[in-house]
Amino acid sequence: MGFRRLFGWGSDGGDEEPPEIDTQITTVAVVPGRAIEGEVFLKGGGQGLRIEHLNLDVVAKGRYYDGTVTDDEVAGLSTSRYDITVAPGTEERVPFKGTLPWECPVTELRGQALGVDVSLTTRLAWESQSPVRDVDFLHIAAPPVYEAVLDAFGEAGYLVDGSQLIDEYIPDVEARRGMHQIFFLGDRSRGADRFGELEVVFLQNVVGALVYVRRAARSTFEWSEKPPARTFAVAHHEVGQADLVERVRKALGELALIDG
Repeated sequence: MGFRRLFGWGSDGGDEEPPEIDTQITTVAVVPGRAIEGEVFLKGGGQGLRIEHLNLDVVAKGRYYDGTVTDDEVAGLSTSRYDITVAPGTEERVPFKGTLPWECPVTELRGQALGVDVSLTTRLAWESQSPVRDVDFLHIAAPPVYEAVLDAFGEAGYLVDGSQLIDEYIPDVEARRGMHQIFFLGDRSRGADRFGELEVVFLQNVVGALVYVRRAARSTFEWSEKPPARTFAVAHHEVGQADLVERVRKALGELALIDG
């Protein structure tokens, strides 16, 4: 994203060039469940720079049950060094790495932006409210199982029309993080017997994904207040082999029975 000048960091009020920071992701394709790596570039400027702890967090903007926006910490990344001193006029590179959780939200589907904000926040202190930080937007691609299921919905006439992150556990299922991502799917056929718009939610783990589908209710954020959902499971190894269109049509048929 380019170097950010750290005005006032350790300054005595002189005219020296301020220190600078820049965080760069080196992983080519960032995907939930896989490793993410990069480097933090530090320039000492004319003053030099002393950092006791370099803290890197993946943060997503979600919504509470009442629609207000909140920041959810998705994952913390580990640096190779602590207690870093950058001498005046010199540069330092600090590698970092970590693994995104399987439940990490995605920001794009085959290059299509979904409207979900996930960023990597680099702080030059342990405290979460540290005023000195570098924020870089993350591009996180949908994993193959998401693409396969959403393609199957496309075959059934429903296309992705954005996404939304909700700060809430899905009731009655085991999940490590209290958030879920909704994919909104519009009905391209606009048939009288169709649902108009659907919500699809993935609960992904190392085995595969549990897929929830229901009639959309964009203005309602609390899970229990939304229309009933139907579910089906897809294993990672089934992508490209199983007839997912048939599973989608079955789930839609069950939704129709609920509405009836």
